[in-house]
Amino acid sequence: MAKKAPPSRFVLTSILGIVATIALLWYVTYASGDARFFYNEEGLLIVGGGVVCVALLAFRGDEIKAALSAIASVFRASPGLEREVVDLLDVSKLLYSKQIAPADDRVRRVSSPFLKLGLQMVVDGASLDDIMHVMNWRIQKQAEAEQAQSRFFRVLAAFAPAFGLLGTLAGMVGMLKQLGAGDIGLIGSSMAIAMLATLYGLVLANLVFKPMAIKLEQRTTEHVAQLNILLEGVVLIQLNRSPSAIQETLNTYLMAAHEVGRGR
Repeated sequence: MAKKAPPSRFVLTSILGIVATIALLWYVTYASGDARFFYNEEGLLIVGGGVVCVALLAFRGDEIKAALSAIASVFRASPGLEREVVDLLDVSKLLYSKQIAPADDRVRRVSSPFLKLGLQMVVDGASLDDIMHVMNWRIQKQAEAEQAQSRFFRVLAAFAPAFGLLGTLAGMVGMLKQLGAGDIGLIGSSMAIAMLATLYGLVLANLVFKPMAIKLEQRTTEHVAQLNILLEGVVLIQLNRSPSAIQETLNTYLMAAHEVGRGR
């Protein structure tokens, strides 16, 4: 049987990353002596509001919803292929023994839509070229959909520092305006906007949006690898390989993928 991977669980590096980020921000703010110095409503509004505006202008509503819903996957490991491998081997045994009708019934109980499509094409007698064309197209579309989610955070990471700079310029304009009046309090308030807006933009870009995009890109790479393993199993069934040969091949691929996943 295929080696079982650990069940879906929290990604330790993501949890540790959040803890380390909070600790870093705590150190930066409290090392100054007063954390209140790092809170500025105007700076937050400029940077946060600017990021929201970019998201609304650059992406459709369904793209924004998909990207936000993908955040939870950053903190959970991808599920393994144990169930899919069992389904694939069951169908391969039936087809290898020429039990077409039972194999067709077994395919209907396959939970993975991707694997179900491939196995159904084999049962229906589709050619290897047709199977490869359709399944590779499905892999490409899955990858494009997930890449759009990581691209969402890449775009926000690119614009967050720009809105920090916008806040800096706005604060500098306000400070210069108050120089003639000589009101030190208003000058200090404008200076705080100028400095903290830049800080907010850099923190959002480098400690939130970019790491999120990188994690989603890693998830996409892992998902594509899993789909290719399933495609290889479908191809082996189409080539009428024995169930034992298919199992051995899949075990090799799964162990290699597991080693890559542990190395991250």
